[in-house]
Amino acid sequence: MAASALFNASAIAQAVEDAIQPDESAVQLEVIEVTAQKRVQSKMDVPLAVSVLGASDLERLDVNNFNDVTRVSPSLTMSQGDTPAGSVIRMRGIGTAAFSIGAEPSVSVVVDEVPLIRTAQAFGNLVDIQRIEVLRGPQGTLFGKNASAGVVSITTKNPAYEFEGDVQVGITDDDEKKAQISLSDAINDDAGYRINAYVKDRDGFIENIADGSDLNGEEGYGFRGKLVWNMTPDLQATFIGDTSHNESSTGITWSEGDEAVTGEGITASEDNRKVKYDSPVGFTADQDMFVLKLDYMMPNHTLTSVTSYQKYDLLGVVDVDQSDTPIEDNPFLNPLGLTGPRVESISGESSDAVSQEIRLSADNVDGFEYMVGLFYMDASTDRSYDRGALRFLLADWDATASTESFALFGQATYEFTNKTAIDIGLRANREKISASFTNRYANGWQNIMPETYSGDDSENAVTGKVALRHNLSDEQMVFGSVSTGYKGQAYDISTGFNQTKADNPVNSETSVSYELGIKGFALDRKLSYEVIGFFSDFDDYQAQAGLLDENDAPVFRLTNVGQLRTKGIETDLSYQATRDLRFNASIAYIDATIVSFKNADCYDFQTAEQGCNIGQGPGGIDVQDLSGEDLNNSPDLKYNLGVAYETDVSSQNFSFFAQANYQWQDDINYDLLGNPVNFQEAYGIANMSLGIIGAEDKYKLTFYVNNLFDQNYSMGYSDYSARFEGATAVGKQWNRNAMRYMGINFSYSF
Repeated sequence: MAASALFNASAIAQAVEDAIQPDESAVQLEVIEVTAQKRVQSKMDVPLAVSVLGASDLERLDVNNFNDVTRVSPSLTMSQGDTPAGSVIRMRGIGTAAFSIGAEPSVSVVVDEVPLIRTAQAFGNLVDIQRIEVLRGPQGTLFGKNASAGVVSITTKNPAYEFEGDVQVGITDDDEKKAQISLSDAINDDAGYRINAYVKDRDGFIENIADGSDLNGEEGYGFRGKLVWNMTPDLQATFIGDTSHNESSTGITWSEGDEAVTGEGITASEDNRKVKYDSPVGFTADQDMFVLKLDYMMPNHTLTSVTSYQKYDLLGVVDVDQSDTPIEDNPFLNPLGLTGPRVESISGESSDAVSQEIRLSADNVDGFEYMVGLFYMDASTDRSYDRGALRFLLADWDATASTESFALFGQATYEFTNKTAIDIGLRANREKISASFTNRYANGWQNIMPETYSGDDSENAVTGKVALRHNLSDEQMVFGSVSTGYKGQAYDISTGFNQTKADNPVNSETSVSYELGIKGFALDRKLSYEVIGFFSDFDDYQAQAGLLDENDAPVFRLTNVGQLRTKGIETDLSYQATRDLRFNASIAYIDATIVSFKNADCYDFQTAEQGCNIGQGPGGIDVQDLSGEDLNNSPDLKYNLGVAYETDVSSQNFSFFAQANYQWQDDINYDLLGNPVNFQEAYGIANMSLGIIGAEDKYKLTFYVNNLFDQNYSMGYSDYSARFEGATAVGKQWNRNAMRYMGINFSYSF
């Protein structure tokens, strides 16, 4: 068997090409192929909302991490927490921000057909990636229980059928250095490999004036190996091994507050990038993933098995009081008698999971095709948490959250005519969850007698989808669909967990979404367009609110918001003006509203005039009615505009390229409870790059500028005023993209 035949044997095993140019002599847009329905299809034939970034797009837009993906998918938003585990992915305004290890995301991240167990895993480097697909709306039928709002599917590059290599290096003016190498070749006529390794190092941009260290930097390295082996003419095996190590730090700066809050030497402002910490703030994350995929080809059918094991460890230290002032050595503030204590939290997480999926896919025969499958996953996360030493902040506990799920799913397509077809899908899911929590301060610091609370529960759920599509022409399709989503029950595992919480997990989250869309080509295929309108209802939406208790200790409570409704219109346009010039536009108008949430907590210092019903909640607590309010962290309008130009310089035997991108989003409030302190005004970010490409793509030199106009914005604010007897004290969460930086990338292929 020839080496070239090895990787063309099956469209499923072959890396999907991002662009297929139908006519070399014409100025036309490419046909984009996706695997949004776990089979290779043209994007224009898939009756759902999907945005795609191919390998060339990722390189051209300098997409290095998950935050960068939001540049080209306006319905996708990110919020960054003060720890890696606190970062959240949201789709059409919906996403789960939860401290608890017992809560799963509403947006599932899938890498090489394997769903990640922790959202934090997704925030590593995007290296050697073939394609990223953003699937908007519930995807529970094919992707499972934690995809009630959508899926981000990442596919890594496959081996080449002949030797190729690539070396990339880059530097920036904010002291980032990175390098990666990829090698690929056929081992023999029946097997081939691809290996990739990277290393990165970036200094922090926040100065800790207490010890001179820098925060909000990162360094790490990773390695991925992929082997494809045609074991027989009909059986193909793919082995993937992926490991990475990452060290990072964060720093919440004071944006408001006088010197009594900030400490000497720091002036609070939106531009402030100084802190005073006496704790060695930082996080270390280690991740391993191993995947075995088998594809067995039969007449008109393919039997696929995907087996995986993944492990993720996260260790972190946070300076809780955000100061370098030690606690006085007295029995009231420091009851345990610690010497020179720091007010800090130390947290360690360890997650692991095994999964198995088996599915049978039938080719289109006489207008009918189908897919049926089984899915199983067993996942567990252990967490230890120790916060001290201030008496009122003492916390010391260990917890374990486990979930075991089993699902039977299927989807079928029937073509009534050569222009009209219906897709029907159904998934039946069975899930068991359990939690164990040992609290070492259950009886207070004076009588340290640990108590253990435990619980378990199970639930059955069914999700489905019906989509009707009709081809108006060979290059234009309209569709309508109804789909449902489900996210399982969750334990609210945080400080204060008790047997009542163990016996009463937070209810599961369900969604139903309606979509109408049209997509296709126009103007002799110079213009591609996709316009989709959607209307979605979420019941028992799982959300977390953060408050300070009567001792000024942070308290996080996971709860069910009664009902949410999100509706809007999404538009993707691409226009190939000339062979050298292309324009792109993505626009999302999304109205995300809390339909019913009558007994929400009041935010800190909320008055009756501001809507707090003093003492009128269950048990006499203060509550507010958020029914009819906007959902937090969901901009009404967000758009991306881009232009790309590339032309040959024949006299010099190279190509010149330039591109610019502008991303704008409406104002938002990051806080579920609506604290006005946590408000971010509308802002826009401009990015640009230009460079040269050598003959036969042998080398590429790129110069780029991120945030060209140095637009400052926040990824979230925290109100710490209660700690300072009501004095204004607001902390700001930074993002690297909220400042201008420049860089140069160089790549060489051989």
